[in-house]
Amino acid sequence: MLAAVVAILLGWGAAVAAFFGAGFVSAAIPVLLGAAVFGCFVVFWVMVRLIAGFMRFPRARWVATGAAAVGTAALLLVASFTVLRPLPSTPEARRSMEPPAQTQYWTLATGSTVAVLEIPTGGPPRSVPIVVVGGGPGEGNVADRSLTGFFERFAALGYDVYFYDQVGSGLSERLSNPAEYTVARHVADLEELRQRIATDRMILLGSSWGGSLVASYMARHPARVDRAIFTSPAPIDYAQWRDVDTGSPSSRLPPQRRQEADALLPGSPRFILWYLLGGINPRAAYNLISDREADSYFSTYLHLVAPAMVCDPANVPTDSTTGYGFYDNVFTVRDARSGEQAQVREALTHDPTPSLILTGPCNYVPWEVTRQYRTTLSNSTLVCLPNSGHVIYLDQPTPYFDTIRSFLLDQPLPIPPWTSTQPC
Repeated sequence: MLAAVVAILLGWGAAVAAFFGAGFVSAAIPVLLGAAVFGCFVVFWVMVRLIAGFMRFPRARWVATGAAAVGTAALLLVASFTVLRPLPSTPEARRSMEPPAQTQYWTLATGSTVAVLEIPTGGPPRSVPIVVVGGGPGEGNVADRSLTGFFERFAALGYDVYFYDQVGSGLSERLSNPAEYTVARHVADLEELRQRIATDRMILLGSSWGGSLVASYMARHPARVDRAIFTSPAPIDYAQWRDVDTGSPSSRLPPQRRQEADALLPGSPRFILWYLLGGINPRAAYNLISDREADSYFSTYLHLVAPAMVCDPANVPTDSTTGYGFYDNVFTVRDARSGEQAQVREALTHDPTPSLILTGPCNYVPWEVTRQYRTTLSNSTLVCLPNSGHVIYLDQPTPYFDTIRSFLLDQPLPIPPWTSTQPC
């Protein structure tokens, strides 16, 4: 019995090693699976052959062949219920997005094709447009009626307002090589977007990861930003906070819902296999799990944690959007944590761009992350909106709009700046 257990462990271990070993030279999943089957069969056969010979079984080779076939078949059976079983998702998360009628698709010089929604000004025109930079990474903006419906009101102040889905998210194109989702790619896309809009300067409004992207863009193209607005921003430099808990939306959920959300995160064998393979060969990981499967899984998780994004769960929109970009999220964050943003903070200390930083007491992102924007940007103002969470416009739409409007028009802010070093 012990010998059989040892044979199984070594055979299946050889399958795993062969699978990942093949991943160094090929991105084709049939090749990786074939290597796993071959590795399992050979090691199993050798082990059983040695055991059968030692115990003087008749026809040891036939015994070894039969046992190896059974052991390999058992491996395939287990795999079919674990690593080959699709990631969990809900029917709602799998439904297709409906693009607004005015959606445009711009192919940029970087090679990215992104969905863009333009809301032309409804008042006396101003020379500088507003570009809304989405969060995530991987958040879709263009098809989110709640988000576009709120921010389009700035068009009445004379601003052309642009929404776009970053490459790999929302209605925008997905990349076949996930390793191409990088901070630099997103910065370059945003610069190309500015050139397509044909404007010298932009007002950038970045929320969550969008704030981090705006910071990286400002460090690279400071002369192109007229004003910057950061709402519940993610870290300026992800690598600085790599070993620090920067908050999880599930931390603000009721126990049962939090358990459901956390159960979706890296726990399934398929997810673990995919994640490890992505570190070896991103193209192979992409071939293992499609964009559709990955995005539906990600949307399912984000729907579960949506109540944690606000102070009052009643403020969560009932028509949740889908199409979140999972590969964009994982590989962009991986790139950011590698040190890609290491020079951003230093560059921003010399940036005089007027900046507004907005947060709320229910924001799950740690206070220290938010306050770093205030201590880094010399010409910045930090405002805490009471009774608001990570997505402020859902909790406090009127104070949020009034504060941004006053900032844009150089009027006194309706809420006093937060000057304390302590959390609001």
